[in-house]
Amino acid sequence: MKGELTQQLLDAVGIMLLGMGLVYLFLSVLILGVNLVAKWCREEPKAADPLKVNDASSIGAANTLDPKLVAAISLAVQQYRSQAK
Repeated sequence: MKGELTQQLLDAVGIMLLGMGLVYLFLSVLILGVNLVAKWCREEPKAADPLKVNDASSIGAANTLDPKLVAAISLAVQQYRSQAK
């Protein structure tokens, strides 16, 4: 009886160590794979041009709004706010 219990505990410890070892191995391979993929997919950083607040293209884009569209949006917002009250 005592020998069977000892043998079962030893088997349980062996299975536990095997399982923990396999998890450790899998995680190590996973980390290695992620690092390899990160190295393969790394792109050269592009130099970002600083944004200018008074850029002519941004002023031109703001002037291209259709006044009728702005009026329609304003009217829709006013109607929504009046119905929400």
